[in-house]
Amino acid sequence: MRYLVFGTGAVGSYIGGRLALAGYETVFLARPQTAEALSKSGLYIAYGDQSLHLANPAVTTNLALTSKGSPPDAILLTVKAYDALDSARQIQQHLPGPPPIICFINGVGNEASLEHALGAGSVIPAILTSAVRKIHEGAIKVERKRGIGLSANHPLSRQIAHDFHNAGFHVRLYSSPDQMKWSKLITNLVGNASSAILGWTPGAVFANRGLYRLEIESLREAVRVMQQLGFFPASLPGVPANLLAAISFLPAWATQPLLRRLVLSGRGEKLPSFCYDIKRGRSEVQWLNGAVALKGTQLGIPTPANHVLCETLLGLIKGSIKPEFYKDQPTVLLEAAIRAGVPGIQV
Repeated sequence: MRYLVFGTGAVGSYIGGRLALAGYETVFLARPQTAEALSKSGLYIAYGDQSLHLANPAVTTNLALTSKGSPPDAILLTVKAYDALDSARQIQQHLPGPPPIICFINGVGNEASLEHALGAGSVIPAILTSAVRKIHEGAIKVERKRGIGLSANHPLSRQIAHDFHNAGFHVRLYSSPDQMKWSKLITNLVGNASSAILGWTPGAVFANRGLYRLEIESLREAVRVMQQLGFFPASLPGVPANLLAAISFLPAWATQPLLRRLVLSGRGEKLPSFCYDIKRGRSEVQWLNGAVALKGTQLGIPTPANHVLCETLLGLIKGSIKPEFYKDQPTVLLEAAIRAGVPGIQV
C-alpha cells in the first residue's frame, strides 16, 4: 500500500519513517522548514544506541501534488486534535473521494468529526503507545517502544496491520475502537494537565498527596464515564491501561508509591505535552479532560476533577489567568478543586 503522512511531527515521522524504511511507498506532507530538513539530510530515528536513517524521503509541502501520479491508498493523520477539521477540509479539497484516514490523533471525538466532514467509513481509529519526541527537524527519538492499536472494523484494517507489522511495529487490532481510544485517553490524562498548570514534572505531581488525589479522581471519573458507555479500559500495546484504571480505585496510601513509579518509568522527569500548550496558545485538553467532563455532563456523571483541570488550563492558554497565579502553587490548584467539588482533597 501507498501511504501519505499528514502531520510530520514526532509521531508521523516515526510511523512514516518506519514504513518507508520497510519499503512501502510513503510521502510526507510537511511544513516548509521540515520539508527542507528532510530533503537535505533525510530522517533520523534514534532508539537506544541504534539510529535508523531514511536517506531520501519523499516529501512535499503541497497536498494537491499527492493526488497526481499514484495517489495514496491511506492517509496517516498525525496532527494535533485542534487541527483535525482543518486537515479534513484540506483533504476534501485536494483529494476528492479521499482514501481512508488512519487517525492517530489523541483524545476522543476526532473520528466522529472527521467522518462528519469526509463521510461514513472514511476513518480508521488508531493509537500509538510508543513515546517519541522530536530532537530537531529531521530527527526523532523513541523513548519508549511499545506499539500500535488499530480498529479491526475497516476492510483495510488487516492489510494496514500487516504493513505496520512488517515495518517493525507491535500491532493489536481492537473490535471496539471507542474502547481503544478511551483507554488511550486514560493514559494521556496522567500527570498532564496538572503538570502544565503548575510547571511541574509528573513525578513531582504524583509525589504530592493532594495532587495525587486530584489525579486519581480524574482517572476515576474517566473510568465511570467509560463504564456508563458500556466498556472498561482495555490493555493497550505495552501499556496496561486496564490495570491503571483498576489501581485508581484502591486506597491512595497503598497506590501512590506504585503509581508514582509507573509514571516515572513511563514519562521520566520530562514535562508532558500540555506544558508547551500555554506558549503555543492551543491545546488538546478539550479532547482529553474536556471530553471526560462533557460526556459526564451528558450522562449525568459528576466530573469535577476533569472540569477544573480543563477550565484552568484553558484559562492559562487564553490568557484569562496569569501563569504566575498557578506556577509552583499546588495549594491554589487544590483549593480550586475543592471549590469545584472534587472529593477527598486536603490542603
